[in-house]
Amino acid sequence: MNENKTLLDDFGHLPRPKSLHEMVYENLKAAILNGKFVVGVTYNELELARELGVSRTPVREALLKLAAEKLVIFQPRRGVTVNYFSKKDIEDLFELRQAIEELAATRVVENLSDDQIKKVESIVKEQEECIKNNYEETLFLEIDKRFHLFLIEASDNRFMVQTYNTIRDYITITAREALMEEGRPSIVVFEHKAIFKALSEKNVEKVNEAIKKHLINTKLSVMKYHT
Repeated sequence: MNENKTLLDDFGHLPRPKSLHEMVYENLKAAILNGKFVVGVTYNELELARELGVSRTPVREALLKLAAEKLVIFQPRRGVTVNYFSKKDIEDLFELRQAIEELAATRVVENLSDDQIKKVESIVKEQEECIKNNYEETLFLEIDKRFHLFLIEASDNRFMVQTYNTIRDYITITAREALMEEGRPSIVVFEHKAIFKALSEKNVEKVNEAIKKHLINTKLSVMKYHT
């Protein structure tokens, strides 16, 4: 037995309990991304604190973090509003998103394992089941994010992942209304199947073409419902 070994060496680090402001931050961010907070409406810190059953301080700290992430904007002496993204912003976001997704695909597609390809297939099936069984928009978007994030995480570039997550948050704010269009979720799954088929063939050119087509269609749908 190693004399230097202690009992604690047999255990991993215990997870650090979340602070109150972290919990408030996660709650408010979820409200922004799931559409409970509406663009154009001003939200007051004190009212938010009362609704959450906390003091004003953790709400303020959470909002400052959300403002640093460009998800909310402080309105002097009034409160905060969800950030508004113009049509030009959406064009720019999708341009960057497409560049990242195609770069990730180019780097990893030819080296994907069978298990990784099966993982992508399971995500597509999960999204398809979401449509068939009591479609829920927030769940659909969460699965959609996992589908697109898969290749980017496989690239093993943490800065690419970080940037992509930020872009996805911004697009989610603008894209929710587009998903309410009848038939749009089914079209998304159809296009995801095309991407998966190209992935299963390990054909980089086909994958990037399928990604490009899907993102162009998504952008057009978002623009159609942009207000």
